[in-house]
Amino acid sequence: MYLNEIKSTIEEEGYYCTIKNNELYVGQNYKFEEGLGFGTYQKGFSIEIQGKTLTIKYAIGQISTAKEFKTIEELLKFIRQVFPIED
Repeated sequence: MYLNEIKSTIEEEGYYCTIKNNELYVGQNYKFEEGLGFGTYQKGFSIEIQGKTLTIKYAIGQISTAKEFKTIEELLKFIRQVFPIED
């Protein structure tokens, strides 16, 4: 499994993705903040490959949370449920 493969699969679902420092950053409604000098995502999270495991990192309120998956399909099912695309 490679981040580029996961990135293209998630982008097909309608999410915005960026790869930085061996992590895939994902979210909705990407916007570059001129005053801050970097981009931000609404409802963002990151994905990292650790061996044969996909780890998704996200926040619930101010608490950081991580969850592990063995397949892209399991990961996508979770993303669709927890981070649904809003119109």
